[in-house]
Amino acid sequence: MHTLFSLLLSVLMLACAACVGRGLRRLLQAEGSASERLVVDSALGLGVVSLVIFAAAALQLLHVLPVILLIILALGCISLPQVARDAVHVARRLIRYSSASSLLIGLLLLILGVAALIPALAPPSMSDWDSLAYHLAVPKLYINHGGIYYINFSSHSNFPFLMEMLYTAMLRMGSMVAAKMINYWVGVLLVASVAMLVRRHFNPKAAPMAAVALTGIPIVLWLSTTAYIDLATGLYTVLAVHLLLNYLEKPERGYLIGSAIAAGLAASTKMTGLAVIPLIVIWLVVDRFASEKRVFEWKRGLMFTGIALLMCSPWYIKSIIYTGNPVYPFFYSIFGGRDWTADLARNYSMLQAKFGMGHDFTAFLMLPFNLTFFSDKFYDTPGLYIGPILLVSLPLLFIARYKSRKLLGLAAFFVAQVVVWFALSQQSRYLVPSFGILAVLIAVIAYQDDRFKLARAALWFVCIDTAIFGLYTLLPAAATSAPVVFGRQTQDEYLSHSLDVYSAQQWMNENLPKDAKVAFFGDTRGFYLDRDYIWADPGHNTIFTRTFKSELELISNLKSQRITHLMINFRVFPERGKGGELTYQAIDKGDMEQVYPEGDAFASVSVYKIR
Repeated sequence: MHTLFSLLLSVLMLACAACVGRGLRRLLQAEGSASERLVVDSALGLGVVSLVIFAAAALQLLHVLPVILLIILALGCISLPQVARDAVHVARRLIRYSSASSLLIGLLLLILGVAALIPALAPPSMSDWDSLAYHLAVPKLYINHGGIYYINFSSHSNFPFLMEMLYTAMLRMGSMVAAKMINYWVGVLLVASVAMLVRRHFNPKAAPMAAVALTGIPIVLWLSTTAYIDLATGLYTVLAVHLLLNYLEKPERGYLIGSAIAAGLAASTKMTGLAVIPLIVIWLVVDRFASEKRVFEWKRGLMFTGIALLMCSPWYIKSIIYTGNPVYPFFYSIFGGRDWTADLARNYSMLQAKFGMGHDFTAFLMLPFNLTFFSDKFYDTPGLYIGPILLVSLPLLFIARYKSRKLLGLAAFFVAQVVVWFALSQQSRYLVPSFGILAVLIAVIAYQDDRFKLARAALWFVCIDTAIFGLYTLLPAAATSAPVVFGRQTQDEYLSHSLDVYSAQQWMNENLPKDAKVAFFGDTRGFYLDRDYIWADPGHNTIFTRTFKSELELISNLKSQRITHLMINFRVFPERGKGGELTYQAIDKGDMEQVYPEGDAFASVSVYKIR
C-alpha cells in the first residue's frame, strides 16, 4: 500500500510540474510537438516548483508546505486538460510500433525501466550513501526546523539544492520513497529529452539508438534508483541544448529564454552545472557569427547569461548569506568561508582530485580507455560501470562528416564538457550530462549516411550488449528490494538487513532522550536518526578538525558541543594504530561506555555514552 501511495504521490508531483511548465510555455510563446511539450514542460515545471518550495523553506513555512503544494496544484489544473491530452497522445504513439525491431527496442527500454523501478521504490539503504548523508538528510533537518537554516557541520548543505527541495516536498508529504521516485522520473525525462533532441533536430530514425545508448549505461541505471542529483544536471543540460538548437533554427526569443532557464536550472542542481552557462553562450555567439548573416549576438548572449544566473542565483545567494562564499566550500583562497580553513580546503581538494588517473595530457588521451577498463578509479561506490560507449564512439566521432553547424556545435559542446570535467573532480557520475550529449552524437552520426551501415550495426550491438550488462548489474538490487516493494517484507525488516547503521539508529530513536546529541565517527548517514547529530570525523568542519592533546581534551570538546553519545561505524573508522587513537583510548579508559549493542565490544556499528 505504501509503495502505491509513493508512486502515485510522485506522479502527482510530476503532473503538477507539467501543468506549471505549460503555463511558463504560454508566457514564452514557445511551440513544440506533444512529446516535446510534455518533456520540456515537466522539466521546467519541476524547476519552478523547486524554487517555490525554496522560498517557503527560506521563509520558515515548511509546516504549511502541503497547503502551498495544494495551491500550486489548484492553479496548475487550468493546464491539466492540455497536459493530459499530450500524455494520451504520447502514450498512443509509444504503444504503436512500425516493425519488429522497434518493438524489441521498446521492450528492452521497458525492461530496463522496470528493473530500475523496483529498487527505486525501496527505502534508501546501503547504496544511497549521499542520499542518507545529505540529499535526503538535510531536507529532513529543514523540515524538523520548519525551514532552511545554517548547518555548521556539513558543507554539503550549502550546495545548490534544486532536487533536494523536491525531495523536501515528498518527505513533508510523508514518503521518502516518493523522493527517490522524483529522481527516477527525472531519469525518464532525461532519456526522453535525448530522443526528443535527435528526433526534432537530426534524424527520427536515430532516436531509439540514442535512448538505448544512454539508458543502458550501468551508472545511469544505478543513479535512477537513488535520491542523487546527477540525472537532473543531465536533463537540464540536454534541455538547454535542445532549446538552443530550436532558437538557432528559428530565432524566436522564447526558445532562447527557455534555454537560459534550463541552463540556470542545471546550475541549480550542482556547481559543476555552472559550466553549462558559458559553454552555451559561446556556442550561441559563435554559431550566429558563422551564419550567412554574420550576426554577432552579444546582446542575446548577455540576456542568456543574465536569465540563467537569475534562475540559479537563489542557491548561491543563500550560500553567500550563510558562509560568505557563493560556491562554498570551493575557492576558499578567493572567497574564504565560514567555519572553513585553508587546511580543510586543501584536504577537500585532495579528496576530489583522488578520482581519475591523472590530470596531464597523456591521462586525457587515455581517458576513453581508462574509463572503460579502470572504471573503479572514477567512482567511490563499487559497481558503477560506464561501459565502452566512449571508447567505441571515438572512431565514429573522428571520421564523421559534420555537415551542419548543429552537429559541429554539438560535438564541440561535448568535448568542452569533458575538458571541464577532466580539469575538476573526475567522478564518473559527473559525466552524465556528457553521456546525454554523446548518445545524441553517436546515434546521429551512425544514421547520417549509408557509409556507416556497418558501424551502425556494430554500435547497436555495443549499446544493446551494454544495456544487458547494465540490467545484470541491477538484478541483485532488484531482487533484494522486491520483497519490501511488493509488501512481503516490512520496512524495518528490509533496512535491518540492507543498511548497516539502521538498527543502531533505531535503537537510539527508541532509547535515547529527546535532547540527546550524537557524534558520528566513521559515518555521515543520519537520515534515519530522529535525534540531533553532528559529523565528527576530521575534514568535515572546524569543530572536530583539530589536534587534541589527550582523550580528556577530546571528551571536553565533545561535551562543549553538547554531545551525549557517539555512533562509530568501525567498518569505516580507522583501525587501531592507523588513526582515531584518542577515541580508542577514551573507550579503553571508560570515558565512553558502549550501550549498543550489548555484549559485543567494537561491533561493526556501536553506540557509546559519554560519561
